[in-house]
Amino acid sequence: MVVRWIHIIAGTAWLGTVVAVVFVLVPSLRRLEEEERPRFAQLVFPRVFRVASVLSLTVIAAGVLLYFEKVGWRFDLAPLVSTRWGWSILIGAVLGVALTAFHFFAEHRLLPIVKGSDQIDAQSLLLLRLAPRIGLGILVLIVVLMSYAAHGG
Repeated sequence: MVVRWIHIIAGTAWLGTVVAVVFVLVPSLRRLEEEERPRFAQLVFPRVFRVASVLSLTVIAAGVLLYFEKVGWRFDLAPLVSTRWGWSILIGAVLGVALTAFHFFAEHRLLPIVKGSDQIDAQSLLLLRLAPRIGLGILVLIVVLMSYAAHGG
């Protein structure tokens, strides 16, 4: 039961972090004067990036533990492809792992702002608007899939 709550709370917090980026931080950054943007970005975005890193890894680790508990602590992938519940879990898990991989391995290349860059040009702002919105859409889909599975899928 504790692992389930950790999974749910971390997943909700991860979603909330992305919501905050999309609807609060990026619009605030865009409204700032051009010379104020780098300081704001350097203070806020690396911290948000670290929070998202911890939350995404926590969600994945707890999700793996929940799955192994569900299948009797054995490596059995058959339930993932034989039921609607399994397909929901599998698709949600693949999307979550892919989003986390993007976060760790590609996001800092696309968005140097998350690593404290002092360059915030028009292209960076556009990418900063698009990448979190796409991530938000994927996270909402994951929540829908996992909620479906949790309710008996």
